[in-house]
Amino acid sequence: MQITINISNEQLFDKILWFLNSFKNQGLEIVESKHIDSSKNEILQNLKTSVEEIKLIKEGRLEAVNARDLLDEL
Repeated sequence: MQITINISNEQLFDKILWFLNSFKNQGLEIVESKHIDSSKNEILQNLKTSVEEIKLIKEGRLEAVNARDLLDEL
């Protein structure tokens, strides 16, 4: 089983982590996932940028790239 808990209060996080560490000898595995938050923020920022680019294309202030040309570059 797996559970994900988002804790914004650093003091509360430290207390919960201390408590959970006492269960390690019973097989509890603790995985801190700060990278998920940064990945999530990166994804949200990329989506925001994409929406802004679409708006600029619709307004005619930015030229769209042909999908075939984009795939050929890869």
